[in-house]
Amino acid sequence: MSKFAGWYFRIRNNYFNNPLPKREAFQVMPRIVQVTDAGRVASGKLLIKELPHRPTKLNIEFPIMTPKQFQDYYKDLDDMYLPVDYYDESRDMYVYGSIMYHNDIIYRPVIYQGQRMILFEPFSLIEH
Repeated sequence: MSKFAGWYFRIRNNYFNNPLPKREAFQVMPRIVQVTDAGRVASGKLLIKELPHRPTKLNIEFPIMTPKQFQDYYKDLDDMYLPVDYYDESRDMYVYGSIMYHNDIIYRPVIYQGQRMILFEPFSLIEH
């Protein structure tokens, strides 16, 4: 039985589930290998120096939303470092207490079915 509780990620007490992120675009990249230096020696062997910290990255994309939904989400994305809890499908569990930062948050107004709506561009949350 899955431990999925109906939300993919939350920041503070905001579960970001109205609307939910697009399921096909929500991606969890656990334990990303970070490289400080890479190169080849004379024999052609590749040498890579890895950093010990392996952060998780979340790729997020939302459907078009109302201005109210946008304001509810944006207020919790307005800081640089955020407390994020997220669902990791590969382990069927929620990971709690990650401190993450985001890349640029870009949004724009659009007209959808005759109404003014807001479109978030895809963005990432990256573990600090």
